[in-house]
Amino acid sequence: MILVLIAGCSTDSAKRTAYETLQNVHEQECLKNPSASDCGKRDSYDDYQRKRKELEPLQ
Repeated sequence: MILVLIAGCSTDSAKRTAYETLQNVHEQECLKNPSASDCGKRDSYDDYQRKRKELEPLQ
Protein backbone atom coordinates (compact mmCIF):
# COMPACT_ATOMS: atom_id res chain seq x y z
CA MET A 1 0.00 0.00 0.00
CA ILE A 2 2.76 2.45 0.90
CA LEU A 3 4.58 1.70 -2.35
CA VAL A 4 1.47 2.61 -4.31
CA LEU A 5 1.27 5.95 -2.54
CA ILE A 6 4.96 6.65 -3.11
CA ALA A 7 4.67 5.68 -6.77
CA GLY A 8 1.65 7.96 -7.14
CA CYS A 9 3.49 10.87 -5.59
CA SER A 10 6.55 10.40 -7.75
CA THR A 11 4.36 10.13 -10.85
CA ASP A 12 2.70 13.44 -10.02
CA SER A 13 6.09 14.96 -9.31
CA ALA A 14 7.41 13.79 -12.68
CA LYS A 15 4.34 15.19 -14.46
CA ARG A 16 4.68 18.49 -12.63
CA THR A 17 8.37 18.73 -13.50
CA ALA A 18 7.70 17.94 -17.16
CA TYR A 19 4.90 20.53 -17.34
CA GLU A 20 7.03 23.23 -15.72
CA THR A 21 9.99 22.40 -17.95
CA LEU A 22 7.86 22.80 -21.05
CA GLN A 23 6.48 26.07 -19.69
CA ASN A 24 10.01 27.34 -19.11
CA VAL A 25 11.10 26.35 -22.62
CA HIS A 26 8.10 28.17 -24.03
CA GLU A 27 8.89 31.24 -21.93
CA GLN A 28 12.47 31.27 -23.23
CA GLU A 29 11.18 31.09 -26.80
CA CYS A 30 8.89 34.03 -26.07
CA LEU A 31 11.82 36.05 -24.75
CA LYS A 32 13.65 35.39 -28.02
CA ASN A 33 10.59 36.31 -30.08
CA PRO A 34 8.30 38.57 -28.03
CA SER A 35 6.02 39.27 -30.98
CA ALA A 36 4.70 35.69 -30.95
CA SER A 37 0.95 35.64 -30.39
CA ASP A 38 0.89 32.91 -27.74
CA CYS A 39 3.27 34.51 -25.24
CA GLY A 40 0.64 35.42 -22.68
CA LYS A 41 0.47 34.35 -19.07
CA ARG A 42 0.67 30.60 -18.58
CA ASP A 43 -1.31 28.51 -16.12
CA SER A 44 0.46 26.91 -13.19
CA TYR A 45 0.43 23.12 -13.06
CA ASP A 46 -2.24 23.22 -10.35
CA ASP A 47 -4.46 25.48 -12.49
CA TYR A 48 -3.89 23.20 -15.48
CA GLN A 49 -4.90 20.13 -13.46
CA ARG A 50 -7.98 21.87 -12.06
CA LYS A 51 -9.17 22.92 -15.55
CA ARG A 52 -8.45 19.47 -16.90
CA LYS A 53 -10.56 17.82 -14.18
CA GLU A 54 -13.42 20.21 -14.91
CA LEU A 55 -13.42 19.04 -18.54
CA GLU A 56 -13.42 15.32 -17.71
CA PRO A 57 -16.83 13.69 -17.92
CA LEU A 58 -18.35 12.57 -14.65
CA GLN A 59 -17.76 8.90 -14.00
